[in-house]
Amino acid sequence: MRYLLSLLAALSLCGALQAQQASWTTAPTLPGEGQWVLRETATLAWHEPSPGGRRRSSMLSSRLSYGLDGERAVFLDLPVRGLGRDRGPSLGDVAVGWKWRFRSQNTGPVDTTRMSLSLGATLPSGAERGTSGEVVPFADLAWMSISGRLGLGTSLTLEGGGDPYRRPLWADETGELNVRFAAAAVWRIDPVRYSSSLQAATYACVELISNAEADDLDGESELLLAPGLLYEAPSFAAELSYALPLHSDELESRPELDGALLFGLRFLW
Repeated sequence: MRYLLSLLAALSLCGALQAQQASWTTAPTLPGEGQWVLRETATLAWHEPSPGGRRRSSMLSSRLSYGLDGERAVFLDLPVRGLGRDRGPSLGDVAVGWKWRFRSQNTGPVDTTRMSLSLGATLPSGAERGTSGEVVPFADLAWMSISGRLGLGTSLTLEGGGDPYRRPLWADETGELNVRFAAAAVWRIDPVRYSSSLQAATYACVELISNAEADDLDGESELLLAPGLLYEAPSFAAELSYALPLHSDELESRPELDGALLFGLRFLW
């Protein structure tokens, strides 16, 4: 009993990070009351040949989240885009949102099932070549289950709309309402068993990501596979993932993705 109480106390201190949170799949995790979490991700992507030639894109995205009461949080997304060597970085559309974890059932010191709902909107704050031009709402539903060393998660997101970007590269930049479904399996490599003290953990991840136009079942769609690694410590986390295309159908409004490398850091205070 002493061991279980110590472990539960340790996990409660780092619950926002010790959550087997995958890179591309939204997780129903959020900061504790009065806590902040900053997630920085850098994405470098390659796109199939288009009328302007093969393109490389890069984006630095910052999400700052603040916990309101342990089950609710607010967040701010700040993307900075770099669309090629001949152009410098530019601010993208800033997003603001609210997240509610409406289900949290803990069946053991580590085992848990959680669900969350996120609502928000992107604001037309981006540079002329990288903005939707209007306020665009979004919604996200996330589920996660951790049992022993295995974590499973899914998320369903409605995003996009507004005016298309001047040269769209991603599904939410085409001006169409995009349905994004992601699923993740996260396996704890080390430690095999947690001790009674705070400690870091290393995970192997694999994710499936699907994008499809919501207003046309025969419209554009793509399916990606993303293996990765995750390292979570009590006050920070690091992630690395590479998304590979498995299938794409009728991509006319943007070039096909040839691969995307994501590196991320998270900090809790």
